[in-house]
Amino acid sequence: MAAATADAERHYSAVGQRAMPEIMRAAREPDPGTALFHAMDEGLAQSPGHRLLTVLIYFRDRGESQRAYSSRPVEYPIGGRKTLGQAPRMREVLASGEAFFGRTRQDVIDKFPDHRKLLGMGCESIINMPVFWGARVLGTVNLLHGEGHFAEADLPVIEAWAQLAAPAFVAAHLAR
Repeated sequence: MAAATADAERHYSAVGQRAMPEIMRAAREPDPGTALFHAMDEGLAQSPGHRLLTVLIYFRDRGESQRAYSSRPVEYPIGGRKTLGQAPRMREVLASGEAFFGRTRQDVIDKFPDHRKLLGMGCESIINMPVFWGARVLGTVNLLHGEGHFAEADLPVIEAWAQLAAPAFVAAHLAR
């Protein structure tokens, strides 16, 4: 366990060194939240890679989520909403606070109502990474790629980028 923790710490440190200049630039943009999501998108495109990245902000009081960012806005437009009833996987991530790791095409089919659209884009594996502010889950960063693309070793990198984007999640909550 100690080796796994040390390995995760190395990943966090490496992401922080790459991300800090981008985060500092994003903070000075006219729309720092979108700039921060874009910086995260670019960082995660490099490693571990993705075919689609979306950001969902959760609004518990309304029982829904809203898409705040998409790497493919034509297919998955910003502003799209889902109720928790429409997204059972989202409900589970919110309740558990644990990442969901769907490794296979069948996982996508079994867990996501929009699986036909996702599979048509070549998205056959998925990670839904919760983003926290204290103990509260603010939303998720969702990465999709070909079947079997993601590995357990990718989770610390994804988690680090997701948490570095937490201020953009907070800003989205404050703006509503």
